[in-house]
Amino acid sequence: MRYICTSCTSPTSSLYKVYSTPGSIQLTTCKGCGNDVDPYIEREWLLVVMDCVLHRPEAFRHALYNREPFATICAQDVQQQSSNVDDCNKFDGLRPLVRCSFIAALIRTYLWHAATTGEENESGQHSTKLLVVLFQSLVGENIMAIATIVSASIIVNKSVKGRNSDSSRAAHKTKTECNDVSSAFFHSRIYLAVTVPSFFHLVTIFAIIWENSTTVCLIGTLFVLSLQRIGVATVVDEQLRREMDTKTVLTQDVSLRLKQSIPLVVGIAVRALCTHIASNFIGNDSLKCIGIPMQQSSFGSFCIS
Repeated sequence: MRYICTSCTSPTSSLYKVYSTPGSIQLTTCKGCGNDVDPYIEREWLLVVMDCVLHRPEAFRHALYNREPFATICAQDVQQQSSNVDDCNKFDGLRPLVRCSFIAALIRTYLWHAATTGEENESGQHSTKLLVVLFQSLVGENIMAIATIVSASIIVNKSVKGRNSDSSRAAHKTKTECNDVSSAFFHSRIYLAVTVPSFFHLVTIFAIIWENSTTVCLIGTLFVLSLQRIGVATVVDEQLRREMDTKTVLTQDVSLRLKQSIPLVVGIAVRALCTHIASNFIGNDSLKCIGIPMQQSSFGSFCIS
């Protein structure tokens, strides 16, 4: 397993030590910052979710890197590249990623169902369009995730090349043997950072029960996008720290903070563009907006997320 410190993102091999007394554990101390590696390990999932809602990066690091079930997805150790590269190349972690994406698509489809059931039942076409919306949500979620992964990889590679000196570049080349494993792990974290926050659309569904309006859907979508932004930024920040072999707090650099937000913006733009093109190609009534509907313009109907 590959764990990280939730404070400074330094890698560690264990989170706690277990003693002979039942239920007695001692949290591992981080060698980089001197703090406990992961205080969230003693907390219930509900408290972790509450801190994620408060947009605390430490909670996102705990959920994505140190807590099951997400921490075990493609969690090969980069130090064991001889045995793990083959496993990672066989996409052993693909099934749980697809499962997360499918659950997110189901939630978004039910959100569309709850928001439009009154309108569509009058025409009698509501049930026939559920599969179309589910397929659209599943494909759109993966398009957004792939675009985010590609843009994040480009940004990390350019940042590393720009900051490394000639000597460090030569040393960096010695790490190419484990690039397959580390890249797959990084890509899986980005994928989770995009798909898992969509689970919070459940909050929007509960809010729609009390007030079914476009404003509620808008606020819910913006909230999920903000969670996706902090999740992607957290993963990119951890990857930059690891690739640059530095303990400096990179988030204090304004340019790097902006770069951390670019991958998600690219993913949203690519998804919106693909939905727009598909709706014009198939027909405006075939695809439904399940996020933020934009007003009609010279470009036609547009939808974000």
